[in-house]
Amino acid sequence: MPLRIFSSIMLLLILLLYPRIHYSTLDEYSELVMEANVIEQEIESLEAENEIENLQRIFGFYFDKKLWSQAADLFTDNASVEIGGEGVYLGKNRILEYFRTFGAEGPEEGVLNDHMQLQPVIHVLSKTEAKGRWHLFSQEAEFGKNHFWGTGVYENEYKKENGKWKISKLHLYSIMRTPYDQGWSKAALSRSTPNEYLPPDQPPIVEYENYPSAFVPPFHFENPVTGSIETLTEPELKELSTEELVSLIDDLGKRIGLLKDADEVERLHAVYGYYLARNQWDNLTGIFAPDGTIEIAQRGVYKGHKGIRRNLDLYGVQDQLPGQLHNHMQYQPVIHISEDGQTAFMRSRAFSMMGSYQGSGMWMGGVYENIFVKRNGIWMIYRDQVFNTYFASYDEGWKDLQRRNPPGINNENPPDAPPTVYFEMYPSAFLPPFHYPNPVTGKK
Repeated sequence: MPLRIFSSIMLLLILLLYPRIHYSTLDEYSELVMEANVIEQEIESLEAENEIENLQRIFGFYFDKKLWSQAADLFTDNASVEIGGEGVYLGKNRILEYFRTFGAEGPEEGVLNDHMQLQPVIHVLSKTEAKGRWHLFSQEAEFGKNHFWGTGVYENEYKKENGKWKISKLHLYSIMRTPYDQGWSKAALSRSTPNEYLPPDQPPIVEYENYPSAFVPPFHFENPVTGSIETLTEPELKELSTEELVSLIDDLGKRIGLLKDADEVERLHAVYGYYLARNQWDNLTGIFAPDGTIEIAQRGVYKGHKGIRRNLDLYGVQDQLPGQLHNHMQYQPVIHISEDGQTAFMRSRAFSMMGSYQGSGMWMGGVYENIFVKRNGIWMIYRDQVFNTYFASYDEGWKDLQRRNPPGINNENPPDAPPTVYFEMYPSAFLPPFHYPNPVTGKK
């Protein structure tokens, strides 16, 4: 989540509060406590926004691999789910039943089910309620049978229960679904209909049609410039002793620091993608820690700046050549900062468009599980590890994609150590390891 600009202002306010604590009048002291309470509420809102974004992105990663039990555990007991035109399912147990109509639990051989969670607009309405709008972009395939593109818009609601944010309403409005080999200029599939094997608890809330019809999923928010802005309620004034106020200010400063850390890690990962897409190998090497590692496409582990720079030579010469395309997009980050603010862990996606003009085109999808470290106040990449989901030619797509291994070790430019994890790409089924447990249940 991009950190709002007022976080810097809040940090400045906190620094200004200290000298005022000991010489304020009673009225001034009460104003000081109120300022601290307001700052605390703003920080809580930012923390909630980060947690909700992680929650929804984790849902997407679970949904990809048909981890239905883990996905259902992200919902409140009385939650609702509505996907396309399939109707409404009420309660966590029914939601789990419904998810299981999409297939057996767990990664499935010959199935590609990437459901990417993009473009969040989160509004925290109170300490326990929030709403969010997201874009869905999906790549789906059954080996030897079919392959599809899909898009949609989520309008979701979230509740905080027992200190943890959960999904209380998930409503996916389908926008477009089309067979890959025809595309949206030639074929458009109708909206889904109620499930005949597990009838919904309620009919669809809104009647609409998929593309080529034009439908705008309703917004949970007004225009942010011309409309009214829904704000949090005023914080209650807490009676705090001087010692309690000093302790609160210390805590707020640390929490702002962790929010800033998450923002900087996400930004660094985005910079990585821009450098990688244009063969900026020297710049890319420079954002790694001196003792960092890179491990891509099962080529093995390359260590330190020299090793990392040597690894990058495997993907082309420094500076992209004319006629070459490599758009390398990073998105759906799930970021966790250690309590001391010195280490960060991140799971995210990669989606690449690669090829050459008048030559060939290729897609690549993958998942990162990376580690970042802060050295002398600067965030750096400590471990860059990519698990490739597929490499597919533009003409072929995923349906009949021939089984192939990741590129693997290059004997002319060998790694410093063998791969840490061996995996197979689609149509094989592989689940990249998670650095985090389920954020609601704590289950691995």
